Amino acid sequence: MANENIVIGLIIGIIAYICLDIGKGIQKYAIEGFKEENSIKKKNSGIWVVGTILTSLYMFIQWAALFFAPINIVAPLEGVGLIILLLFSYYILKEHITPIEISGVFFIIVGTVLVTLFNANVGSLNMSNFNLLFFLCFSIIILLIESILIFISKLNDYKYVGIIIALTAGTTNALQTVSKRITTIPEMTLYFTLATFIFAPSTLLITQYAFTKAKANQVVPCFTSTSIILASLMGVLALNGSISWIQVIGIIIIVIGIILISAFQKKSENLTK
Repeated sequence: MANENIVIGLIIGIIAYICLDIGKGIQKYAIEGFKEENSIKKKNSGIWVVGTILTSLYMFIQWAALFFAPINIVAPLEGVGLIILLLFSYYILKEHITPIEISGVFFIIVGTVLVTLFNANVGSLNMSNFNLLFFLCFSIIILLIESILIFISKLNDYKYVGIIIALTAGTTNALQTVSKRITTIPEMTLYFTLATFIFAPSTLLITQYAFTKAKANQVVPCFTSTSIILASLMGVLALNGSISWIQVIGIIIIVIGIILISAFQKKSENLTK
């Protein structure tokens, strides 16, 4: 039964991340349209709303997935969402695909397979598995470090501020993912439902702000890799989950794939200017 639940969670998780990254792609399309003349701006406002609705739906669909499967399976699926965004960019945004990008897709698929196939966690979670003190301390420390980095960036003419803000958005998305999983613990359901509804809009707003400070091909990979790593790490340390060395290797491979896709996108964007 536990294995069946994990498969269900896996399928729902894939749907969630498809919604998220297609939504991001639509938002990117709309944001580019905002640079055009006023008549087109109105049209792209509606397009942006559609993208925002999809990214909002992700919150609830992913939440459902976390009722069936542990974080260490669901969170790495975010890499699959990047592949969907890549296809969207090729067919809708008309961006060229190079061998570097194809290599990145391959790495993401391999990493995701390793993480999911060698999972040793079960779907159930109870209060004895949850380390509230670690969750609070870890969250505060990470967000504090990122705030300090943003302040340092401000002192240096906002150098790399867009990337740092993207990392912060990835952090709040990871906290949103972990909070959703914690809501399956009856004693924590109310508190972490409220936390989820704080982290979810925060992630949306911070991501949009990052888009105004850096290119999308910088924001999305930074966001995704941070979200995958922190959610998986907190699943192990805060929720008493287990992770094998093969899964660690899988996560590293996913991040390599994300970096390769990012490198491709930067190259192609420079060529199209």
